[in-house]
Parts: sequence; C-alpha cells; structure tokens
Amino acid sequence: MIRPLLERLEARASAGRPVTVALAGAGRFGTSIAAQIAQMDGLRLAAVADPNAQNGAEALRAAGWADDQLQRCESPVAAQAAVEAGNAALAPDADALASAPVEVFVDATGIPEVAAHNAWAALRGGRHVVMVTVEADVSCGWALAREARRQGVVYTLAAGDQPIAIMELFDWAVALGLETVAVGRGTRLYPHDRHGDADQALARLGYDAETAGRLRLNAQMYNSFRDGTKSQIEMCAVSNMTGLPPDRRGMHEPSAGLNELADLFAPRDAGGLLHRTGVVDLANAVAPDGASEIPEHIATGVWAVVTCDDERVREDLRIHGTRVSRDGDRTLLFREYHLCGVETPLSIAQAALLGAASGAPRETPTSEVLAYAKRDLQPGDTLDGSGGRLVYGLIDRAEAVSGGVLPLGLAYGAVVREPVAADQPIPVDAVRVVQDSFVARLRQEAGA
Repeated sequence: MIRPLLERLEARASAGRPVTVALAGAGRFGTSIAAQIAQMDGLRLAAVADPNAQNGAEALRAAGWADDQLQRCESPVAAQAAVEAGNAALAPDADALASAPVEVFVDATGIPEVAAHNAWAALRGGRHVVMVTVEADVSCGWALAREARRQGVVYTLAAGDQPIAIMELFDWAVALGLETVAVGRGTRLYPHDRHGDADQALARLGYDAETAGRLRLNAQMYNSFRDGTKSQIEMCAVSNMTGLPPDRRGMHEPSAGLNELADLFAPRDAGGLLHRTGVVDLANAVAPDGASEIPEHIATGVWAVVTCDDERVREDLRIHGTRVSRDGDRTLLFREYHLCGVETPLSIAQAALLGAASGAPRETPTSEVLAYAKRDLQPGDTLDGSGGRLVYGLIDRAEAVSGGVLPLGLAYGAVVREPVAADQPIPVDAVRVVQDSFVARLRQEAGA
C-alpha cells in the first residue's frame, strides 16, 4: 500500500494542497509526529492543541513553522482564521480547533477521557481520526469506530506504535492464508515492577531529570510501561482489531527469546503454553532469575507465530531463513523495533488519501483491560488510572466486565466505596465512577 500512498502524497504536494493535520497533545509522542510530518511531502501540521503553550509551540516549530507564524487561538473562530491565513494555530484545547480547516485529527493526549471527547468531536465534524491514546481505544474505541462509519470517515490507531506494527504482521499472514497461532509484542517486566510508583518510573527506566525534562516525558505514562499495564492495554487493542482473545487473564508473558517463541506459543499437546491457538500474548525480555535479560530478546519489537496446513508451504517458510519451531510446524515472523511517532504520518496519509485505517476495532470488543488494586484500597481512595499509584491493568475477555469487574478506562477519578485487597480485581460495585465520564457515556450508548 506504500506505493499508491506515496503517489497520492506526491500529487497533493505538486498541487500545493497538502493534507492538513491537527494534533492534540504535544508531549514526546506528539512532537515526534510533528517532526516527522516536516520531513514528508504532501502533509502539513496546521494546528496544535495543548494546555502548555510552550509544548504546543515546540511541536509546531518541529513541524517547520517559524515563531512569527504561530498564532495563539482561544476560540474556533480564531483558529479557523489563523489556518486560512496560512499561519499555524496554537490552542489550549481541541475544542478551540473545532472550526479549523483540517482533514485529519490526531490525539496524543494520553488521557482517555480527553482523547475520547476529542475523537468524538472530530469524527462528528467530518474529520478522520488517528488515535495515539491507546488507553482511550481499549475503553471505547469500538464506539468511536462505529461513529466514524456513520460519518463516512476513518478512525484508526497509529502506525509506529506496537499495536499497528503487530497488525502489519497479522494482516500479511492472513492475506497469504496462513493460520495465526499467536501474536504479540515484547516486554521488559521485572518481578517488582507491577507495584511501582510514577515518581520512581523515569529513574528506573534510566532517565535523569534533565533528559526527562528535555524530552517532556509523562511520568505516569512511563510508569504504565514499567508496571506492565501499557503492554496489557496494547494487546487489548490488538485483540479488538483481530478478534484474537488472550489465552488467559493477563496472558502468559513467558521469558522468551526469538528462538523460543515458535515452540512456546504452541498448543499444549505440542509442548507449548496454549490451551487454544489464535491468541494475543507477550514475550518478556527478563530472564526467569528476575535480574538478567535473556539472549536475543525482543523487548521493543513485535512478533507473530503462524502455521499452515500445507507441508509445501511450511517447507518454503523453513528453507527461506525464518525461525521455526523444533517440529517444523510453526514459523516466527518478527520485527525487532517499533518507531513511535516516526511512522504515524503514514496512518494520517492513509486515512486522508486512501480512506483506509491502519487498524481499527471490530464492531464489538473481544477483550477488556480490567482494573486491579496495586495496594490495599480503602473507602475514600480516588483511583488514578493506568500508571498511577493505586491501579494496574490486566487483559481478559470482554465477558469479564459483564461479570462485574471494573474496566480500567473507568478507573480514572473513581472513588472507592468498599475495601479491595491488593492484587485483586476491583469490583465495579466497589467504586463510584465519575458521573459525567464521557468514556462511560460512550460505553453505555455502545452497549458495553
């Protein structure tokens, strides 16, 4: 799909009509998107919304705008006028960009409630939406995708992040008629990570204060990487795009290197871990000793284990250099890296020029991320969501929410009413959810 996409980008550039883009959230990921857009013909970042004006201005500079072209806009009328005059609109929130003449809206706020609201408004306004905030997608992405279909626009997750990198492997295999045994991403989860606090996360990940400030890293978001919640969220997004469930709550997440994946992700009667095939899972780079890393790990990459009924095809897969299981039945596909931000403009262009999503949730969710207590919770505690002090998330089939467990997307600002022990799922009846939650409203209207 890259060649037709490139041709359309070149045509828009030649005609002087680049695809116009608005971005909400000018943190590390958002600014990376802005910088990459500046490298490409046929795309232009025309507007940025961020409550921190300095961050927003930095993203616009990264996209190639000069300071005298940045126009602070507090209202939709001002933003529209700025873009139409050939300037860049810098707004405190996405609502102020409601009338700006842009084709694609990108949400990189990282806050599910804000991202869901932003995406819904953009879709209702006839814009394509690229959702970077995966936390929002797993909470109500299927509702957003339904609205996109009603409006005749595209809702998609972002290329460059692991869920779409996995989808590229999955789609390639499905297009060739191969059977998917398991798909996943790498992780780096140490024994005590699950209960870590955000104020420790950046240091534990190796960032000093100067680097964290320069890169504008969100400590709570990075803590969700470290406590394992982010990988659970991302695999839930993959599950809801592919229809592949987890084999069990939280997945297996074995310590495994590239040479082991095709053997581990196999049916139990073939010596593997799986009670069923066609699942999502994870591969941990941390060795069983909990301290060292295993050889040839795939901590920052993505993978898929596939097979085929035809021995001739399996033989071809074996002899052309792939890594295969010991019995020769399963083949490992993998990519050792993912390029957050760098590849995201491909999803922007694909939505605007091809009318296609890089990946989007199916009509109803296959899986949910469930809220678990990081510590003993007491009445009056206010839950702080993914990466916070009080909550982590584990994936399970969507039916688990019907069974009364709080979905992680509703664990932001919810007040605890009944005690919940550490490392136990949080019952939905044990908390009072934020009454005007936009995520809750979308879930209710979508029948979740």
